Amino acid sequence: MPQVLIVDDEKENREALKRALGDANPDWRIFTAGGDAEGKAIIEEQLSNGDAVDLVLTDLVMTSEQSGMTMLQEARRLDPMIMAILFTAKEKSLDRYAAFDYGAFDVVEKNIRGTAAVREINLKARAALRYREWSKRINFLRRYFDPRVFEAIERDPSVLSVKQRTITICFWDIRGFSRLCETLKAHPTLISGFLKEYCDLAARTIFEHGGLLDKFIGDGVMALFGVLNRKDAEGKQEATAAVRAALSLRSRFEPLLNRWMEQWTLYTPQRIEIGLGCGIHTGEAIVGNVGTDFRDQFTALGPNVNFAQRIESRAQSGQVLISQSTEARVRSVIATSPAGDINDIKNIPGQFSLFSALSERMPASDPQQPLRY
Repeated sequence: MPQVLIVDDEKENREALKRALGDANPDWRIFTAGGDAEGKAIIEEQLSNGDAVDLVLTDLVMTSEQSGMTMLQEARRLDPMIMAILFTAKEKSLDRYAAFDYGAFDVVEKNIRGTAAVREINLKARAALRYREWSKRINFLRRYFDPRVFEAIERDPSVLSVKQRTITICFWDIRGFSRLCETLKAHPTLISGFLKEYCDLAARTIFEHGGLLDKFIGDGVMALFGVLNRKDAEGKQEATAAVRAALSLRSRFEPLLNRWMEQWTLYTPQRIEIGLGCGIHTGEAIVGNVGTDFRDQFTALGPNVNFAQRIESRAQSGQVLISQSTEARVRSVIATSPAGDINDIKNIPGQFSLFSALSERMPASDPQQPLRY
């Protein structure tokens, strides 16, 4: 439901505009304020409630000749994503260039009592709300993709439509994290600081290898590889990228852990044992934006997602555990070793072989080149 705020010091005008916009747009939730201070308070309250105002419609001249400009500045300061439209019957008081410089979406230079003005405000308000929705979706997607990948999405948004695709799914989880939280419950900043750095490190590593950050789940991370146009039909490159990302994150996690371990041991006599486990599987899944009108969510769905998560639950601390379908795609470049079988996958009956990803294989020597020692 769009949240719209009308700011006007003349009660008759703002109530008339509210009725007109409400009749034309029954799905809008419309607030009113008698000045910039009251308008600011409403914006702050809605932000604190997690239900931000989407659009501010403000008169220019209220308690002063530039009250609307003040309202615009305050609104954009509180929420840089908020849209704003200025209206005034005193056109000489309006500096259009300043209004746009302050972030106004548009201006209406007509008397608010006129029906033509109301119609124009309604049309521009709808346009502003459409732009606001588009901006929210774009900013939502930016958090999940590397900027270089995001450029491809901007050029062709259809690549994000819901489709059945063969992808590689990765799950990471920190072994012993719950016990660590219990041990250091009197020092929550020691946990939150570590978790933030870990999540930042995971996101950067996923992006560096062309993956998509699906979500953070407490101390867990889910990533997808191969959700965009694949470079090869079999998905070998994407599976290899996923395993390389896992090996890279494992090596980067160690110094991060050691640095925080030095701080943790200052606050507890207990021995702290935590480590990173990873599970990877390649298979078909439904991938795309499966969100609702109220919440966007780009993710993957299906039994193979559960398969990947189940593999992760079997991974020991420091282990990158991969399925047979992933191992078959990466074996030429990744050294692996057998790691047992698994047979308790929901909705996927049967027994499946697992492998530990050890390291990248050294490239074969060119027989035409002399060996160097």
